[in-house]
Amino acid sequence: MSGAGQCPTGELLIYLGMLAGEAKLGQFFDVRWSTPAGGMNRRFISALRAQDAVRLITRLASRTDVYVGVVLREGRTYGGKAAIGDSHLLYIECDEPDAAERLGGFAYAPSMIVASGSPGHLHIYWCLQGRASTAQVESANRRLALALRGDPACVDIARVLRPPSTLNHKHRPPLAVRLLEHHTDARYELHELTYDLPEDPGPSDVPAAQPVRRRVERAPLDRELLAIPAAEYVRVLANATPNRAGKILCPFHEDTNPSLQLYPDGTFYCYGRHNKHRACRKGGTIFDFAAARWGMGTRGRDFLELRRRLASVFALNPTSVRGS
Repeated sequence: MSGAGQCPTGELLIYLGMLAGEAKLGQFFDVRWSTPAGGMNRRFISALRAQDAVRLITRLASRTDVYVGVVLREGRTYGGKAAIGDSHLLYIECDEPDAAERLGGFAYAPSMIVASGSPGHLHIYWCLQGRASTAQVESANRRLALALRGDPACVDIARVLRPPSTLNHKHRPPLAVRLLEHHTDARYELHELTYDLPEDPGPSDVPAAQPVRRRVERAPLDRELLAIPAAEYVRVLANATPNRAGKILCPFHEDTNPSLQLYPDGTFYCYGRHNKHRACRKGGTIFDFAAARWGMGTRGRDFLELRRRLASVFALNPTSVRGS
């Protein structure tokens, strides 16, 4: 069934239904939206209450950019990889004008195609018959991106993307995000879909967002720190304000053109270079950013001191944190 002719709210409900799949109690949509100050707000809504998510998203869409986590979260306190078990979806972002033409020659029709509001930019989804682990999803996404010339930096399982029925406010006037196609019967076995794809190049050169180590993610204070929007912590720690593309001048090397990208999930990555022979490649979470700024490590005692200093800077109580 094609998405053409659906009313905007209908498109959004279909989209959320595809994301939810066979959702169960305790799984949530991760809905995020940009704030006027350049930060990001978030609300977790039960995946069993898609209409509540529709109401929130449509209320916000006219005035700001809205994003939804592609994979359901399994908790209300943190939206990164630690809150994700597995997924029934694969997905890539294609930002080149001939994306639709290349997709037409691909053997496996997508389950959904969303136009992200920028001309020619597509978000492409494939539904799986079963569920796949984080490693399997990210590997398959990298291979799909390589085969279809998608963005290799946008393959992580914690990815948040624009849902249909919203507006892309990067443009003036804002442009509509639309569900172009959806096919509920287009479901594939993982091995079937990936059999003829290029080999996985691996994540080493892909600046996918990396969450803090799992031993760190379990602590309530760490979840509080990880929930601070990237735009907020770079403002405080580096006195920097992101541009409309979510980038700042990298504070870790001489940078004349903003090359450090901030992501909606609170992570960052620098695409710039120290010189023609050496890429910056600084990236990670608030912990990695602060450690690089303060010349500290992120392991053992160094990490405990790093966390204490961050809690002090952001006025969080290390022993009595909200939600603990």
